[in-house]
Amino acid sequence: MISLNRIIVLNVLIKHETLTIGDFAREGNLGMTPSDHHLQYLIDELVESGHISMLAGVTPCTYTITDKGIREGARLTHA
Repeated sequence: MISLNRIIVLNVLIKHETLTIGDFAREGNLGMTPSDHHLQYLIDELVESGHISMLAGVTPCTYTITDKGIREGARLTHA
């Protein structure tokens, strides 16, 4: 069984470019039903590192991939 990790989160966002937190958590996007806390932890970590960004003033919380995140996703996928 595959566990949720930063590669999966980055690749989902690379594929969709922008997602709300609700869309992020869908099994169809991640390939699994994530723990809300684990998903939020990974998202917060990726926002802090600059790999993804949260759109300001948008409700519900919406995230988008950055150029840095695209490069990191490619690096992790081919590592």
